[in-house]
Formats: sequence, C-alpha cells, structure tokens
Amino acid sequence: MLLGKTNAGFLYVFDAPTRLLVVDDDPIMREFASGQLDHPGGEVVTATDGEEALAILRRDPRFDLVLSDLEMPRMNGFSLLTEIRRDARLAHLPVVVITSREDMFAIDRAYEVGATSFVAKPVNWRLVGYQLRYVLRAARMEAQAHEARAQAQAASRLRESLLALLQHETRTPLNAIIGYSELLQASLAPDADPRSYLDNVIEAARGLNATLQRVFAFAQLCAGTVHVEPETLRAADLVEDEAHRRRRAAESVGVRLVVEADADALVRADARLLTSALGELTANALAHTHAGDTIRLLARRAEGEVVIAVADTGPGLDAPTLARVTEPFVQAENALVRHASGLGLGLPTARRIAEMAGGRLALASSPGHGLLAEIRLPDAALADMPLREAAE
Repeated sequence: MLLGKTNAGFLYVFDAPTRLLVVDDDPIMREFASGQLDHPGGEVVTATDGEEALAILRRDPRFDLVLSDLEMPRMNGFSLLTEIRRDARLAHLPVVVITSREDMFAIDRAYEVGATSFVAKPVNWRLVGYQLRYVLRAARMEAQAHEARAQAQAASRLRESLLALLQHETRTPLNAIIGYSELLQASLAPDADPRSYLDNVIEAARGLNATLQRVFAFAQLCAGTVHVEPETLRAADLVEDEAHRRRRAAESVGVRLVVEADADALVRADARLLTSALGELTANALAHTHAGDTIRLLARRAEGEVVIAVADTGPGLDAPTLARVTEPFVQAENALVRHASGLGLGLPTARRIAEMAGGRLALASSPGHGLLAEIRLPDAALADMPLREAAE
C-alpha cells in the first residue's frame, strides 16, 4: 500500500501494489471502497455477492485481500468464507468482514469460519485503510514464516533421503573394497594369484566413485554453480549419439534401440548438460525395459518446441508415483524394498537441466504401458527466424 500523495493531496496507505476484492450488495459501498482504496499499481475488483466473488476467486486466485460484507443475497459472507477456506489455493487469503458494531454473534461466527479481521459499520474508510494495511502485513509475515518452515522441512527430508541413499548405495562397494583388500592381503603368499581380488577392488571403487560423483553433480545443479555454455544443437545428433553410446549396453540386456528424429529440429542449450540429461533418461529406460522390447529415442518439432524424448515399454508408473518421481531421492525412500537399483536422481537431474535450458521435463505413463519422458525446449529455429529474415 503506497505512501504518497496524489495531486489532490490524498495520502495512500498501501505500501505496495495490492489486489483487493470488495464484496458487497450495496452499490454505494462498492463505489466508496473503489474510490477510497484505489492506489497506483494496485487494483480494486468488486462483486455484488458471495457467489460472484467466489467465481472471480476461482477464475483468478491472485488476490492479496478480500473485504466482504456478511449480509448479502444468494451467498452471504459466511458461506463465502467457508468456500474460500475449503479451496487449497485460497486457504491463506486474508478476509476482512464488515458487520454492525453490536452484532457480536456475527463476529464470533465469522471468526469460526475463517475471518481474519472485521470492520464495524458505519465504515471509517481512513481507519479501514490502515487496518487493511496491518492485516496484509501480518498475512505476509505469516506466509513468509510458513514458506520458511516448508523449506526447512524439505531440507530435512532431503538430508534424510541423502543419508539413506548413501548408506544403501555405498555399503556394497565399500564392503567389496574392504573384503577384497583383506583377501589380497592374505594372498601375498608366493603361490597366490591376487589379480581377481584386485579387479574386484577396482570395480567396487569405480562404482562408489560414480555414485558419489552423481550425487555431487546433482547438488551443483541445484545450487546453480554449474558453468553453462549454450550453443545451437541439432536434436537429431543428440539422440543418434546417445543411441550409439548405449547400443552395446542395450544389446547386453536384449533391448533394441530405435531412433526417430527430424533433421531440422534445433535447440539452444549446453551440449554437455543436455547430453547428460538424455543419458539419464536412456539409463532409466534401460533399467526398466525387459529383454526383447524396444526403446525409442525421439527428436521432433512440435508447436514452437523441440521434443527430445525417450519412450520405453517398461512396467510404467501410477499417477501418484508419476507426480513424485521427478523429486530427488524418491528411489532412496524405499531402498530396502525397491526392485530396481539406482539413486533416484536420473529424472530429477534431467528435469533440472531442462529447466536451466528454458524448457521442462514432461512425463506420461500408466501401469503396464511404459514411460514417455520428454525434454521440451524452445525451438531454436523459430527464435533465429526473425534474425534470418532481417538479414535477407
């Protein structure tokens, strides 16, 4: 709510642009509210009753505060409050109700159904402005505290998942390193051949190193400390190179790789990071595709975007799992009962890289129908078109 004066000398009480919804069946009250609470950069929207107000809020919930009368036709203020608190998007929206000074029953009932504060009739608009300013300030402080708590809880869950993952994924290679090193030590007799023990030590150490490097790389992506060098890339080259890299691994498990690519599909991204993201999607597909099945690597243009995708024929995911699978360490949460190995970082890594390139990761799946993972990026050919046309 802006502190400043108009040419007429009126003092605004709002210190930031604010969107207000005023709900009252009295046209004079709506007119007064619009005039008295108007301020530069802000917006005052009016509704004649609770039903109209609820329709406005459901269509566009981005309001900072609601000022509502209680006694209105069709839907009164009590019913409006109840519906607002039922909607998850509006649950924390401050609502100030207008009632008569003597009606304590109405005030108590309004607080019971979720009112933030109340204004007594007759309305002193100067005092109302400052009261709304106080309510907004308190609501914003509460929202900041809520966000801080949510972030702290998310960080705590992330730490717990990271510890569970590291405990699970490092136990086997560490035990192998220790065990084979002990065998190697015991085999130093003249007639012993320690080569097989040494091979196993090296393999376990490399596996442990790969695990830790993936965790560290994901941490860098999340922290924003990764150096990015965007360049224009042919999506077809990316999927063809990925198929070539994975061909031997796919053949070893009896899986066929098929490439379907548009030659003119161009994207603007860091080649190393995008290759890594595509590699994560392919590795995930290989881990869940049965022998004899096919994985398709796709690159195509679609409505202003370039889609780089991996489609498998694995067991697929149900809707709740699909909604969570791009969050980090989801795999680690069920480390003792899961059927496939992995860190639970493949899809989250691909998602983060896609977002860094100005795009998104889209997933489609259902049980028994595999997973389609799409990296959707802006079409670089369209972005360059105005420049080419100007040059011509």
